[in-house]
Amino acid sequence: MVVDIVRVSFQGQLPGGEVWSINPCFQILNSAQNPTATQMLTIAQGINALTISAGLLAMMHTATTITGARAEARTYDGTLQALGEAVRGAPVIGTGGVPHTYQVAAVCSLRSAFPGARGRGRLYWPATGVPTQTANLRPSSAVMNSYVLGMKTLLAAISGVITPVLGSNLLVVWSRTGTISHQITELRAGDVLDVQRRRRDQEIENYVTTSYP
Repeated sequence: MVVDIVRVSFQGQLPGGEVWSINPCFQILNSAQNPTATQMLTIAQGINALTISAGLLAMMHTATTITGARAEARTYDGTLQALGEAVRGAPVIGTGGVPHTYQVAAVCSLRSAFPGARGRGRLYWPATGVPTQTANLRPSSAVMNSYVLGMKTLLAAISGVITPVLGSNLLVVWSRTGTISHQITELRAGDVLDVQRRRRDQEIENYVTTSYP
């Protein structure tokens, strides 16, 4: 079967070995090839070579890093055809100086022209170090503008890495249920920080207890 979707996992770490990732998807146009593990490894390595914009790094605390990438070739029904995974030679470190908990994230909403939930998606970028304004506890408009433009640059660069390996492609939201994808036409980021409930993967809590009564 020929490739329909490349699902990218852009990966990083938090203190204590905790991990995070965002997972954008790209539809391959007019592809008539069966992808190989070597091709997918080339894509993962190419993503690792990308420079991360200052707007994205400013969201991340210095204890938050970017560590690697994974690229999966899949059919519309979710069948995995080939994959490649690579670790960065050196982790990329966030530049934000205001520490927040692991689950705090800046959401980048992906919007298409297709109505309903199947026509949109979300990417949760770690906002573990972004400063917030005292008056409203929100990042400034300048910070959010830099963030969404940084996300646009990153997603376009990932698409550019995929192109010479598997051909022209589009950033999409992919519905396995509907076995279809929809082209993204707008990136949107609100200035209220969100919480990614599944962010905690393996970090063990330290408990404080007291007897009662």
